[in-house]
Amino acid sequence: MSYFKKSCLWGAASGTALLCALASVGTAQASGFQVRETSGTLQGSSFAGMTTLSTDASTMSYNPGTVGQYKETSYSAGITVIRPVAKATNTVATNGARTVIAQTGGGYKDMAQDAAVPNAHAVWKLNDQINLGVSITAPWGLVTDNDSDFAGRFFGTTSKIKTVNIKPVVAYRFDNGLSIGAGPQVQRFEAALSKAVPSLGGAVAEGNSTIEGDDIGYGWTAGMNWEVTKTTRVGLSYISEVEHKLKGDITFDNAAKNLATPYTDRDANAKITTPESIAFGISHDLSDKWTVMGDVQWTNWNSVGDLVFNYSGLINSASTATGSTTENYQWGTSWFGALGARYQYDEKWSFTGGVAYDETPIQTRNRNVRLPDSDRYWVSFGATYKAADWADVTLGYTHIFADEARVDHASSLVGNYAADYEAKVDIIALQANFKF
Repeated sequence: MSYFKKSCLWGAASGTALLCALASVGTAQASGFQVRETSGTLQGSSFAGMTTLSTDASTMSYNPGTVGQYKETSYSAGITVIRPVAKATNTVATNGARTVIAQTGGGYKDMAQDAAVPNAHAVWKLNDQINLGVSITAPWGLVTDNDSDFAGRFFGTTSKIKTVNIKPVVAYRFDNGLSIGAGPQVQRFEAALSKAVPSLGGAVAEGNSTIEGDDIGYGWTAGMNWEVTKTTRVGLSYISEVEHKLKGDITFDNAAKNLATPYTDRDANAKITTPESIAFGISHDLSDKWTVMGDVQWTNWNSVGDLVFNYSGLINSASTATGSTTENYQWGTSWFGALGARYQYDEKWSFTGGVAYDETPIQTRNRNVRLPDSDRYWVSFGATYKAADWADVTLGYTHIFADEARVDHASSLVGNYAADYEAKVDIIALQANFKF
């Protein structure tokens, strides 16, 4: 191996370490709170081919069975910039017994926050039949932030979810073209949820609270990738749920601590489980230049039910019910489907395109101000330039259209809030790939 290639290899390894550090702070808004953006290569096809392609190391993230199909040691590192927009319109709010939030008409600024989400992947060729791989991504994330005078502030203001997921994989390739792979997943999960709190006695007044917690949880993944013929591949993969037992605290600002019925900081804990998913796909080479891909994925969001926060004591002595609080979610299952194509223009350039449908797991009656999610529709394009036999770079772009989403909260204590939410997302992904 030449000195220049070795330098690039060390650069890829160093970049991987840096991206791991960045993954601990990178978050994004996605359907549910999933961050699908784990590969700049797959971004350009709306993630069609996520269970079947092995064009570079980044395409292994959704199917460990793909790892056995790589013929060379491969490294991949990328960054995805996500720019979501979500605005409330047609707002109607009425006062509660302990709040003043009345409003009719109007709306609010964009509540969604931009994010840069890194990813890193590697596949090592051990012998003709066994490969080892590792994928480092941020598969779950959320950042939404509402104004301090937001009429729905008693139901939620700022919401943050941050994750980093490490998936080492061992894969075995049989002589008939079938590759099977499996491995554990190690996942760090952090969450911070803020909202306004009312005085429970005396004059009507308010303050603010923030609940924070984190945990490391474990799961597993398995899959198969079968090269049925030289031109056709079939993929099937499973990613398990990961249960987290979050530990942290609830804190209050000075306004909340100085109310007629003051609030008190406490230790806090809660349980949340990221969902399991099953994906299936087919890809077929129509010719030396054209490949078509199709994938579907089922995600079991039933794991996100009521989120119960338990405290080390009463957070407000005016009510014996404040030893715990609950946020109701009760999500269901959802489907994602993608169709795409890849065109090999010449030895240097290839292009991809794709469309997708991304179903929300949230029904209108369970939708809240923290995540006013709705069904989404993807259109994507991508281009790859082969700079050398062992290196290429890919740029992918996606625009996501979202259905209008209705949020409707009701509480005798803090009032009623309803609004329509309009959303869209623009995504740009850059991926660098190396083979040795």
